[in-house]
Amino acid sequence: MNVIQSFWSKPFFKENDDLNARFKGGWLNANFFFYSCLLSCLKFKQIYKEVALYTDDLGKELLIDKLGIPYSTVHLELNELQDYPPELWALGKVLTYSLQEKPFIHADTDVFIWDKLPVELLNADLFAQNLEFNFPKYNEVLEILLNEFKSISKDLFPVYSRTKDVYAYNAGIIGGNNLDFFKEFKHKVFEIINANLDKLYLVDVGVLNMVYEQMLGFELANQKDLEIKFLKSEMNEAFTNVMKFHVVPIKETYIHTVGYAKKSLEMCEQLKYRLRYEFPEDYDKLNKNLVKYNLCMANDILDDEIRFEFLSKIYTWLENTSWEKILDTEFKLSEDTRFNEITEDEIEIYYHSPQKKLEEKLKMEDWDFLLYYFETPMSINRIALEIIEDKDFMENITPDELKEKIFSFVMDRCIYHQILLPINFN
Repeated sequence: MNVIQSFWSKPFFKENDDLNARFKGGWLNANFFFYSCLLSCLKFKQIYKEVALYTDDLGKELLIDKLGIPYSTVHLELNELQDYPPELWALGKVLTYSLQEKPFIHADTDVFIWDKLPVELLNADLFAQNLEFNFPKYNEVLEILLNEFKSISKDLFPVYSRTKDVYAYNAGIIGGNNLDFFKEFKHKVFEIINANLDKLYLVDVGVLNMVYEQMLGFELANQKDLEIKFLKSEMNEAFTNVMKFHVVPIKETYIHTVGYAKKSLEMCEQLKYRLRYEFPEDYDKLNKNLVKYNLCMANDILDDEIRFEFLSKIYTWLENTSWEKILDTEFKLSEDTRFNEITEDEIEIYYHSPQKKLEEKLKMEDWDFLLYYFETPMSINRIALEIIEDKDFMENITPDELKEKIFSFVMDRCIYHQILLPINFN
């Protein structure tokens, strides 16, 4: 199956502080967008051998000619979009889908994989990352469209009209075998956009992109009785299920750094150092090209070598250690971590941030109570054995699920914050 990615350059260069915009690809800075493109391309090539890029002249000049991101082929059909407002960033994706003549996987450039996607997923007429049910803001924008826009009516959204519930798919990955669907979908999207370019000021255009790409796409597929298969069966509004860098690859092989994650220092750091760890020569080449073509200053891409060495050891350990041995590995609170008990129910965690190099604090919540176990060396298995004795707590969770949750918590506090440190894990 063909793997494709798309990059319409116009939104990338249009300054915009909207979280749903695509200035700098939505990342903290442009360097992380380039790191993301490279890591995504390389991870998909590692598994599927070839990845094609659909872009425009400026996109080719930037990503291919200057930065040398190793796409297998490059197509320039997105030049057709240069008269459209850059705020309509999803048009590049919709157009790209419609150009395909063979079954395909389209992956956003902020999606990374460590294993093949399931065969049953790829055999579907249409597949996507996950279902979105009543996610925020869709209905607010859609109601304005139905009341104010031309060439759009309730007939296009029968599920919403009947139930007032918002159903959409997330297109972090999208594709399938029904190519006619994507061609008809593109025709309908552009018909709506072309008829209403003078009305964009009425809506949140960032959300509009999600309405016409993800909600309209779902509704159209539903009208055609197409079964949509999803990679992820469950998803919360924060998308935490697809942002678990801390358990790659032993418990997660798919990452999608959605929206707000692109502004997170922790996520950006994981992206950068994952790229360096897995593809050091490509990483070095990209950094040299960034400086060569004045896309950043040399000081902007300096690495924290001590931090990288720590993460590299953790990555290697996760890749090469059995699950049972991981569960028996002891962790302990770092010496810089302390608790401030304001009240019995209000507790602060102070720690030394490895990204900011200064003391930070977190509010203790959810599974953070587990940190008290690590005031002395403690393994995941030993904690699980204690908690399993609590019959009320275990009513809705199995022992294996409990161990996975504790593992995820431990690695979160280890990899992102260095609050928990492994003991003799080599």
